[in-house]
Amino acid sequence: MVVNAIDFSDLTKKPKPQGFQTPPPQPPQTQMGIKKPDGTVEPAMGYPVNQMGQGDELLQLFPIPVMICPYPVDYSKELEWIKNCETRKENKGEQLGNGYTHYNRQSEDTFVLDKPELANIRAFIEAKLHKFVTEIMASTDKLVITQSWLNKNKKGESHHEHVHPNSMVSGVWYPQIHESLPPIQFRSRHQRDVSLQTEKYNTFNSATFMLPMKRGELILFPSNLTHSVPVNNSEEERISLSFNSWPKGNMGDIKSLTYLPLDRCV
Repeated sequence: MVVNAIDFSDLTKKPKPQGFQTPPPQPPQTQMGIKKPDGTVEPAMGYPVNQMGQGDELLQLFPIPVMICPYPVDYSKELEWIKNCETRKENKGEQLGNGYTHYNRQSEDTFVLDKPELANIRAFIEAKLHKFVTEIMASTDKLVITQSWLNKNKKGESHHEHVHPNSMVSGVWYPQIHESLPPIQFRSRHQRDVSLQTEKYNTFNSATFMLPMKRGELILFPSNLTHSVPVNNSEEERISLSFNSWPKGNMGDIKSLTYLPLDRCV
């Protein structure tokens, strides 16, 4: 199969504002953000503030970044190739009652994004990884895809709770999914053993979060964020493509004693 290359580089570029005007001066305010060693405060992205009345403010400190990206073009050829990929015949889990839990079937190939048939999908994912690292994490490191594999989930199959070791940012792309299928489920890393009785769940008192995904969407998240997929009770098959990533080259800083010379670890 011949696939014409698609340039996704423009996905990381910000549109130029039209008719931009200098905003009126604002009264000085206490700056919110990250306090640096020299005492100055660095403006911080991702710290939403909710006004609670009577001058009270609610901050959401240390939020977990989860990024969702729609695939912008048709991928029918890639989907046909994915459907024909071989997977493990059965992935049996623990015994429950008179039967076993059946986990989703993973592809025998754990480097599927290295295949030329998925070159466009890889280019799209790499562009979004770059955006995640530079615009959300404000890092100059480059993440490279390490492993990538397919998951096929038919009726009666699920995926147990897990994290992705030896990875910095992981992701899942959904070439085939139906609204009747159970969504991916994330579990908080800060879950308490004892919790208050609640009448309404929100981001502060919930241990889990269900995130329905649409066909063609990509989701990126920290690799140590626990996630799972509930049992598929529908007749529709879910097909997803998962992957891990790791910074390219050496990491850290010599002067701050955080240097990690990866070229010495081989």
